[in-house]
Amino acid sequence: MSTIREVAALAGVSLSTVSIVINGQAQARKITPVTCEKVWDAVRKLDYKPNIAARKLRLSADSDSITIALFWANDFRTTMLSRFLQGMQRQIIGDNSVELVVMTYLSGQLSRQRSLLDGRRFHAAIIANASEEDIRFLEQTDLNFPVVLYNRESSRYPCVTVDERKMGQMAAEELLTRGHKNICALTSAGNFTYMRERDEGLFSAYQAAGYPIYADRIIQTDSSLSGGAAACRKALDAMIPCTAIYCASDAIALGALRTLYDRGIRVPEQLSVISIGNGESSYAAYAMPALSNIYLPMETMAEKCLELAKDAVASHTLKPVRICLATPFQLRESLGKAPQREG
Repeated sequence: MSTIREVAALAGVSLSTVSIVINGQAQARKITPVTCEKVWDAVRKLDYKPNIAARKLRLSADSDSITIALFWANDFRTTMLSRFLQGMQRQIIGDNSVELVVMTYLSGQLSRQRSLLDGRRFHAAIIANASEEDIRFLEQTDLNFPVVLYNRESSRYPCVTVDERKMGQMAAEELLTRGHKNICALTSAGNFTYMRERDEGLFSAYQAAGYPIYADRIIQTDSSLSGGAAACRKALDAMIPCTAIYCASDAIALGALRTLYDRGIRVPEQLSVISIGNGESSYAAYAMPALSNIYLPMETMAEKCLELAKDAVASHTLKPVRICLATPFQLRESLGKAPQREG
């Protein structure tokens, strides 16, 4: 990629002259039109893209707008992106000092994002849903702007997370408190560590209570409505003896509720359902029956990510702080006491 030095050399002017021209201050600084044309001609020939972070840091104090990029893995659902953006909007609505750009990337291929490597288009980046491979890339790469991680942990970058294992443990505690010793778990493939930790939290809590969840009671499926419906059908057809179903996501749970309705199984009188609440809260609240879940506070997490990014830009420092938010249990109609029967 071309540099400002190369532009100056091709135009035959100084670095400061190039900076003055591309920052729109040529007239005020009495740079001649001929010199300006030389600079812009060199910019075009070299396809030079000015570093906006450097440009804006040199602007006057009354022009302090910053641009923050949100990198969102394109294999994560748009409902989750919607929740994240809602949270960020709380921070920036009516605030002209922050511009937000959303950039998608393929999971595991963050290293191929040219805009992330050259750092010319934004002052800071929030990386969401990074795979383990993406995290390794970030840990090994020196970027020239602040980075904040959403729901991932790092010794190098600030991050906003939740206790994933505790979420699974909380689900287990709520189930066991209501007498659900035999349950069926509908989970999605553990492509990421945090997803596995939720399930492991549930499994370890049941193991410690003396009611291990054996492999034949664990059904993997896609984290989708259709996946949840199909997995629930599979569990019912296999006649797995259980009094409750744990679902690794709201989408799985909502699909499962549909199957239970189709089969004429009353919830929670005959079978309870609980989930990890990573979907739209209103979908869970207005399901029939309303869905109980361990809630992932995505909107608040987004707000915190934006706060960290803005602070890093303002202070010109990057401290690897970790903010861990609570995940409240939301009791609704789908979770009740275990029926008086042995599974």
